[in-house]
Amino acid sequence: MAFRRGFKSQCERRSVEYRRQLGLNQTDPLSADLLAMHLGVTVWSVADVAALGVEDQAALCDENDDSWSALTMRVGTNNLVIYKPVSSTGRRNNVIMHELSHIILGHDLADACIMDDGSLVPGNFDQDQEDEADWLAGTLLLPRPALVSSRRRRVADQVVCRQYLVSQEMLTWRLRMTGVDYQLARSRT
Repeated sequence: MAFRRGFKSQCERRSVEYRRQLGLNQTDPLSADLLAMHLGVTVWSVADVAALGVEDQAALCDENDDSWSALTMRVGTNNLVIYKPVSSTGRRNNVIMHELSHIILGHDLADACIMDDGSLVPGNFDQDQEDEADWLAGTLLLPRPALVSSRRRRVADQVVCRQYLVSQEMLTWRLRMTGVDYQLARSRT
């Protein structure tokens, strides 16, 4: 993952700025639903798409199909995020925040088609844009100040995950990517 110079710092600043705009502290949790509302983005589950027949909904909601988690569409001048219903609140929050990150970063929307087996395949997949959206989503969900604060206060991982609506995998990834644990361990010696 090689980002353009200053990209990671820019993501941290955006995370703090969105929290400020919403009247939140830089260490407060930020849900994808709240940010979507702030950005004027509509969020639907596949089940909310009335035009889909029962068979199409079943195919798109298949938990064993990992071809997609969420997508963003333009409807007129508005953005619509559609996500596959998932069992975990943390996973739902992450996939929606990932799509919002694409919007914030001004990425091109992917073309997609549904295959005969019901899987969704992007037509113009861009790994750099996916990596950028992953990074910004992680930063919006778990900004560095929140990670440092929770570690200094020795808050249990399960509590952090519940409070910030993230999965353990997301928390572990952000801690590893930011080096917060390493930084705090060095400062104690």
